[in-house]
Amino acid sequence: MMSRKRYSDEFKQQAIDLMIEGGKTAEAVSASLGVSVWSLKQWRKAYLRENQDELRKRGKMSAEEQLKLLRRENAELKMDNEILKKFAAILSKEKK
Repeated sequence: MMSRKRYSDEFKQQAIDLMIEGGKTAEAVSASLGVSVWSLKQWRKAYLRENQDELRKRGKMSAEEQLKLLRRENAELKMDNEILKKFAAILSKEKK
């Protein structure tokens, strides 16, 4: 059985920078660094989730990534809105 290879945080950040700021695909970075495409995509996904506000301000997200992020935020806001509507309905019933 193969053991899992561990990568330093600096290495991961450099790989993410190649994809986000360098404009390279995960496949291209994978071929040059010898890291699996799946790992690179997971690192990028975690990085974008943690740094979405900063990246949005700097304009470093691709249109596809921005669209995914906005759709996720929209879904969360819709869910929050539904919860608030239900809570308001419960409060109005209690006051009567």
